[in-house]
Amino acid sequence: MKRHKLYLALPLVLGLSLSTGLAPASSADRNSTKSPATATAADGLLSPLSLAAGRHGLFVTQNFAGLLNKVRSHGDPKVLYSSGGPEVGSVSLYKDTVYFSEGGGGVDGQPNMQWITSLDNHRMATPNKIADVAAYEAKRNPDGQVTYGFRDVRDQQCLDRIPEGIQAKYKGQVDSHAYATAANKSSIYVADAGANAILKVDKRSKRVSTVAVLPAVSVRVSAVQAAGMGLPDCVVGERYYLEPVPTDVEFGKHGWLYVTSLPGGPEDGSLGALGRVFKVHSESGKVVQLASGFSGATNLAVSSRGDIYVAEMFGNKISVVKKGHHKARTFLETSTPGALEIYEDRLYATTHALPDFSGQAPPAGKLIKIKLR
Repeated sequence: MKRHKLYLALPLVLGLSLSTGLAPASSADRNSTKSPATATAADGLLSPLSLAAGRHGLFVTQNFAGLLNKVRSHGDPKVLYSSGGPEVGSVSLYKDTVYFSEGGGGVDGQPNMQWITSLDNHRMATPNKIADVAAYEAKRNPDGQVTYGFRDVRDQQCLDRIPEGIQAKYKGQVDSHAYATAANKSSIYVADAGANAILKVDKRSKRVSTVAVLPAVSVRVSAVQAAGMGLPDCVVGERYYLEPVPTDVEFGKHGWLYVTSLPGGPEDGSLGALGRVFKVHSESGKVVQLASGFSGATNLAVSSRGDIYVAEMFGNKISVVKKGHHKARTFLETSTPGALEIYEDRLYATTHALPDFSGQAPPAGKLIKIKLR
């Protein structure tokens, strides 16, 4: 139940422990229907964890390689930007401009930098660094007053018996990792997985502000779980509050943003499928939970009908929450989906998003497309 850092540095993989293997399919599997037909738009990608689609084309990041690519109809994806090392991710589009994040650090004493950057898709000018959300996190720490862990346990002797490696009780820490962006005419919204918050970057002033901090995820500890994790009997029946870890942000109607959450903690299914989908109002900061029960919710896309598609990376599937419903069903079973986008009634998805860390196999990431109607 220790907070996992999402720095995408090898071999951490999203900051989540791969040693546990992929989680079993979640309860969202019920009412599964026949899988739709898919077509491959690109393959041979290394960690394609972010995707954008629009009238100017398809854009995908190869996060671990530090690359931003444009997918062409023929030939290999074109490299639009190479960081030379730091992670590149969080790609989004607004008109002719591509927005993405570049950064890393924050571990082993390295400075944490998370630049939100823009690049003109046509003129291919030098990338413009807009704002460092890690600097904002260091100054403001939006969830700094939120208590995680066993927040309701008052017995310090009990807390002192929590095994090393599990944080017993703590406030939100200074930690930034821009995982997704969504841009409009005036602003760039950022799902900061480290800050546990949705941030807003004003394009003109470059000022960063907090839209909302997502609510913590609570899990009641059973006797079986306590025994398996080496926890003392005094916490059996108590709730452990996990950091929410936002992983995507997309525009909805009337000022609402749609957000996925992948809570910090083990992703082996031992605590259940804890991923959630929220909507967050971009002005008031109001947070409303729409659906839950996802196994590794790393991305979403909203159709013109109002259906919400969710990438369940550790459930090996893409699920869909139909408009007006709160329960998901399986839309497509596929290996470790990473990112989703909808454009002109086509769902685009990256799959095989996590690489083979043994180094024995070539990059196997894919970009696929599915006609929705």
